[in-house]
Amino acid sequence: MGEYHPIKFLDRLEGNNHILLLYDNQEYADLIIARYFLNGLEKEESCIFFTADKPEIIEKRLSAQGIDVDYYKKKNSLRIYRIEMSDANKLDTRGTLKSLRKEATRGMKPPYRFVGRTITDIESKQGMQLGLALERTGHEHFGEFDNSQMCYYDISRIEKSRRDEWISGLLKSHHQVIYASEQDKAVAFETFLLDEE
Repeated sequence: MGEYHPIKFLDRLEGNNHILLLYDNQEYADLIIARYFLNGLEKEESCIFFTADKPEIIEKRLSAQGIDVDYYKKKNSLRIYRIEMSDANKLDTRGTLKSLRKEATRGMKPPYRFVGRTITDIESKQGMQLGLALERTGHEHFGEFDNSQMCYYDISRIEKSRRDEWISGLLKSHHQVIYASEQDKAVAFETFLLDEE
């Protein structure tokens, strides 16, 4: 996998980035997420994975990609943070992001590296609208948060009637995009390259 373009792209990234990970195959997503975390763990960063799933599921997937989950959990540099399934109280976008960050990093030391997204429902129009609003706010105020973040979206689950519009909106709210797929389809690039339109 050393020649897998998204991995090489990730390995070159420096500083705080807001990365969009799109995928249609969970294994490729796990490969990218694990590499993103490993790069941070090697730099002594605290890595937090936001999920609505049971933490054990995520731990198993990270383990399968070569992360010594127990070791890093004991060191307090890796945490699987379970977010609530309901998106109802997430309308105060900036407040939601700040309180989630504070809660999820309690007892850990910066710099922080996050993976996940705040909104669990990406299959309905309402869910995607709220998701895009949070992504926009998060991106506009990204400098205030002083961390790196990778937001992941399974393309096959994104609300279908406006999928192109949603993906276009997501691209505008991130610094980089990685499409994790087979070697010949996978891409990774800086989103400012799209501003030329």
